[in-house]
Amino acid sequence: MNKVLVGIGFMLILLGGRQPAGTAQTDSPDIRLEEVVTGLDQPIYLTHAGGSQLYIVEQEGQIRVAEADGQLHDEPFLDIHELVGAGGERGLLSVAFDPDFEQNGFFYVDYTDVNGDTVVARYQAADLLLADPASAFTILTVDQPAANHNGGLLVFGPDGYLYVGLGDGGGGNSANGQRMDTVLGKILRIDVNGASEDTPYAIPSDNPFVSDPVVLPEIWISGLRNPWRFSFDRATGDFYLGDVGSSVYEEINFVPSDSPGGENFGWPIMEGTDCREDGIDCSGLITPITLYDHSLGCTVVGGYVYRGEQYSDLQGQYLFGDYCSGRIWSVDTNQSLTPVVESTLLLESGLRISSFGEDAAGELYVIDRQGAIYRITSVETD
Repeated sequence: MNKVLVGIGFMLILLGGRQPAGTAQTDSPDIRLEEVVTGLDQPIYLTHAGGSQLYIVEQEGQIRVAEADGQLHDEPFLDIHELVGAGGERGLLSVAFDPDFEQNGFFYVDYTDVNGDTVVARYQAADLLLADPASAFTILTVDQPAANHNGGLLVFGPDGYLYVGLGDGGGGNSANGQRMDTVLGKILRIDVNGASEDTPYAIPSDNPFVSDPVVLPEIWISGLRNPWRFSFDRATGDFYLGDVGSSVYEEINFVPSDSPGGENFGWPIMEGTDCREDGIDCSGLITPITLYDHSLGCTVVGGYVYRGEQYSDLQGQYLFGDYCSGRIWSVDTNQSLTPVVESTLLLESGLRISSFGEDAAGELYVIDRQGAIYRITSVETD
């Protein structure tokens, strides 16, 4: 079962209020959503550049800037819609600001070009409100065999390296999750500061497969179907990833900060915690830390561990959601994350959740693909 964004090829499933099997239902944070930005066109990602501004990615090919009070600037920060092939799961999919953005003005985007292929490119901005569209420098291009499962997220890790999410290629290409001679179905880890005349990026010397001649050295983790959204816990460096499932499960995967990488999360041999065919050896594959079946939603949207200062009852809670049902759950990361841990249903939002976002202060947001941004707030419990 392929997953597409709202309004493009599937009907919204109307679901009841049940919890995933085994999930906790008491002592949970009481969250609310506060609308802060409206008037957007198909927003699908939000991040920051270290200051108070919010940078919002619109799928058709623009990045918009909003101030902390929700004021949306009329002129886009970047407009590359002429380069972008948007529609379905394609488009301008994310932006990541260089850790040294204040000094060098560099930021990176992931988009689907007019030929349907993935492009990761660097741009430069002279200030916080306007980038130079002529400053493009291509870091990576990936041939996409089908229109779905593009992945599309770029995130700088605590180590300063750029992490690139790529789906398995869709269209019957699920075997790519286990093939180590392709970047499809993987998270890549690259050094964009190590570019030379010959290569647009360098391979970190401690990548897990740099010494294996039959594995692409960019690969950090494998066995993924469509890693739409992932994040690092800003306090611990732990890595959380929502991998969009197939016919049964949606899952959240986890890599602890002290891991050297190399985890294989099983797709297409395994979905969730299940081996997909009798007689398949699933030993050594990493199971998710939490999951839910398709009675509760159909496309997982990975989120963030809350590390803001405004809501103490959210501290250490990993919030994630589902695009189809609009549900928002949490996992308490203060517990041992031994598969499968309990999650808690926090809210039936009624939104078409395309992403979560985090600002410079660690406060969290929900992006509604219908055109609005909401800040997550909490009514603290006694």
